[in-house]
Amino acid sequence: MKNQSGAMLLASLTLLAACGGGGDSVAETPAPTPTPTPTPAPAGWTRLADLPEGLAKFGVAAVSTGTGTQLVAAGGYDTRNTSFLYDLATNTWRAGPAMPRGSDNLAVLGVAGKAYALGGEASNAFQIYDATSNSWSSGTALPERRFAAAAAELGGRLHLMGGWNLNNSASASVATHAAYDLTSQTWTSLAPLPSARNAAAAAAVDGRLCVAGGRSPGIRATDQQPLNLLDCYSPASNSWSAESPMPTARGSLAAATLGGQLYTFGGETAARTVSNAVERWDPSTRSWQSLPAMPFAAHGLAAVASGDSIYVMGGFTGASDAVGTESKQVWRFKPQ
Repeated sequence: MKNQSGAMLLASLTLLAACGGGGDSVAETPAPTPTPTPTPAPAGWTRLADLPEGLAKFGVAAVSTGTGTQLVAAGGYDTRNTSFLYDLATNTWRAGPAMPRGSDNLAVLGVAGKAYALGGEASNAFQIYDATSNSWSSGTALPERRFAAAAAELGGRLHLMGGWNLNNSASASVATHAAYDLTSQTWTSLAPLPSARNAAAAAAVDGRLCVAGGRSPGIRATDQQPLNLLDCYSPASNSWSAESPMPTARGSLAAATLGGQLYTFGGETAARTVSNAVERWDPSTRSWQSLPAMPFAAHGLAAVASGDSIYVMGGFTGASDAVGTESKQVWRFKPQ
């Protein structure tokens, strides 16, 4: 009987141990949450160091220095007077000197060791950054106010085309075209765009100036429509010719020329949708090709070519100037 009682007690203790002994149960360690796999960037796109601050409706230019090339990002929404300098060799940004006047919707062009910031919210201001002295100065004022104009350099002249009339009560785009001669430091009026538009993008391609996209008649979300136009200007004849339209109508887009071809990036479509489109125009075939989308969607972004790549950055990621969505992203695009 004693052996039987002992056997029963041992069985009971074994059962209690298997059930936790009646004390606190030991919680199982949860499995670690798997780290999401980053979505790979499309072929040819490489993420670089972010802008120091989110920027939109700003300008960027490539400027030669004594040791290489740097990018100058200037202005931005809303009337910023900041500038930031990017070193291509070290992939680093630093603060540059303040501009004399804050501006957004301006054009910024780089020639040799200088960046030229033209118009925008600063009206007819002409501001010049000198890489040698690392300073800004004011140049010869624009012949008229320029806001959201397309701009490009060709043959030693800075061309400004189209834009908005800066009139909130009678919002309208303009078609005027003026060029600044860097040697004589004078402005000249040239043949106007075939049609008025604002927030278009421009670049020099195959000896001509080409203006892509934009919007009209106004600039507000309620009074403008994006355009798919491509018009090119020939300096020799002081005339414009219409080329095949872009596959996607877009305003507030960016453009740059690389390898003799015109590339357009992002913008805003007719549905007030922020675009990540990349489209390329070949002047030899006078045709467009849609390329794989860029890694982010933005309008009011900036792009500039340097070496074998195009640097694309910033912009609003929300539709219709969504303040607070200004992007810090910077990407290097090397066409495949």
